[in-house]
Amino acid sequence: MLFDPSDWLVKFMQVTPMSRDFRVFILALGAGYIAIAWTAEQYMLPRLSKYIGMAKIAITQKPKQRKQYKLVLDEMRTLQ
Repeated sequence: MLFDPSDWLVKFMQVTPMSRDFRVFILALGAGYIAIAWTAEQYMLPRLSKYIGMAKIAITQKPKQRKQYKLVLDEMRTLQ
């Protein structure tokens, strides 16, 4: 849609003409965003969440609490 949109789509969306350089710039911004988002999701954000969790435990001095459904499931397994 960026480089060769059909006529009916141009009319429907009221697309204004833009230079080829600007189209390439928009495409490069999109590709750069995808690369940064993927890298952050795969490498940076899991580490960040781990450090935030460790900081929360250090500040509150309370250990992580298990989910209630897991406790019930464990209890049911021991009763069988």
